[in-house]
Amino acid sequence: MSERMTNPEQRWRPISLLPAFRFAVGRAAKTAAEQAGNMRLAIAQPDAVDRFELARMQLVYQDTALNVAMCREQLQRWREEDVASDQQVALDLLDEIVQQWADDTQTVLDAIKTLMHPSRG
Repeated sequence: MSERMTNPEQRWRPISLLPAFRFAVGRAAKTAAEQAGNMRLAIAQPDAVDRFELARMQLVYQDTALNVAMCREQLQRWREEDVASDQQVALDLLDEIVQQWADDTQTVLDAIKTLMHPSRG
């Protein structure tokens, strides 16, 4: 039995879909980066975002963190294949995008925690 965190609903993609996968991940990463920037600003103005919106964002970004993890697993699966050198370069670039996506997602989640529970930071 695999120790991977495979979600039963996850469909693993062939590496031929790498360009489309990169596009989708890039869009998600861009959204997370924008939200991370917004949350950095919100920390300075804690009353700017109401608790309902914070709770909604928390659910969204918890799901996003799961998507990041599944994306990392997909990348690992592709790396275990016999990939061409240009595919290896594309995977390396995608790894960088995914890492930034993960970092920005965590920034959003940390900011939500700080805003919802200011005394706990």
